[in-house]
Amino acid sequence: MPRGGVALGYVIAKATGAELDIITPRKLKDPYEPELAIGAVMPGVSAFLNDDVIAARGVYPQYIEEEMAREVEEASRRLRAYRGSRPYPELGGRIVMLVDDGIATGATMMVAARWARGQGAAKVMVAVPFIPKETIGSIERECDEVLYIAAPEFFMAIGQFYAEFLQVTDSEVVDTLKEYWRQKR
Repeated sequence: MPRGGVALGYVIAKATGAELDIITPRKLKDPYEPELAIGAVMPGVSAFLNDDVIAARGVYPQYIEEEMAREVEEASRRLRAYRGSRPYPELGGRIVMLVDDGIATGATMMVAARWARGQGAAKVMVAVPFIPKETIGSIERECDEVLYIAAPEFFMAIGQFYAEFLQVTDSEVVDTLKEYWRQKR
């Protein structure tokens, strides 16, 4: 999962000999509090919408449609930037591990798990260092296994669990993927 999950995914793939690739789900931001997800989208996939949050926050359908269009466009841009014209590997019958640097609301991970399942993955696993305790059940309903280091009850943001939580850039993602793909030839 971009962008923070690529560094962790790289380490896992190197240690296990697994393939490394990337998908580009995008959070749908609450119009009043952009860090809060009201759902998530992926290019070519229907969205995951968190109806409870949408209702509680009073988010209008027109905003949701506009936000979905913006985020699908950004997800598509990132997909082209990160992968170029490289085709996705066939996932049918395979084990897929979705890796990120942490989960907050779980929206992007849920849409990613649905996508992997829709691609025919035999097993979908999620691996993250940190996940809020109350989010585990939602993620478990979308995949076969959730692996995590800590599930604290008090969870404000993923960055609170890191001594340094620097944002990974697009160029770092591209460089990491290119290096891995070059080594695997």
